[in-house]
Amino acid sequence: MGDVLLAPHLVESLKATATEILETMVSMTPQAVEQVTEERSEFKDQVIGLLGFTGTRSGTFLVRTTEAMARRIAAKMLMMETDELADFAEAADAFGEVVNMLSGNFKNAWVAEGNQMDLSIPNVIHNGHVLLGAERRGVVLRSGVRVTLDGGALDIGVHFEG
Repeated sequence: MGDVLLAPHLVESLKATATEILETMVSMTPQAVEQVTEERSEFKDQVIGLLGFTGTRSGTFLVRTTEAMARRIAAKMLMMETDELADFAEAADAFGEVVNMLSGNFKNAWVAEGNQMDLSIPNVIHNGHVLLGAERRGVVLRSGVRVTLDGGALDIGVHFEG
């Protein structure tokens, strides 16, 4: 099966969700939020947040960035200075909560169309490599947005399995 992009109104919902969550929960204002092409379901990044879902369609919600940006997001969310996060575990926990909030808001847009979606708990991988199973089975829906923030970017993807 070939790749198909997420419906434009769902991409716009994802963009609005990213802006809202980052501004209200993290106190960071995006400089830009744009749709990007997710050409593969394989990722190697410093920080990868994953959240699986089932329902009308199954798949994975993915958020990835650099360790420095994940620490910055966590510190802002926890109202701390970045250097106060001694080990990465605290930053990973806060980053996982951001993944949870982003996917929860996307779920609301998906369910508003009459679909069902049940979310798993988020998993945060530090300096990892991920190959989603959808790559082997044929992805039919894969889209993403890039949020440009002061100091880096956050990539948010939705990967539906075939």
